[in-house]
Amino acid sequence: MSYSQDTHHEEEHIHMPSPSWAPIILAFGMTVLAFSIIWRESAAGLAGLIIGVIITVLGLGMWIADEIKNASAPAAH
Repeated sequence: MSYSQDTHHEEEHIHMPSPSWAPIILAFGMTVLAFSIIWRESAAGLAGLIIGVIITVLGLGMWIADEIKNASAPAAH
């Protein structure tokens, strides 16, 4: 058996997470939050704060749910 055949069998599978919109949604929510903090003295600042919190929590929840789903999925070989 040659060296290349030995290394082929010993290689580990690299796990790649499934694609998700969660990081983009989380980043958008955090951006809305940041701008609402800057403009907190206006009515739009308060509305932006509420909307930003909702979007941020939604994005974070989606990301956590995706990670739980990926962790419980069987490893594909």
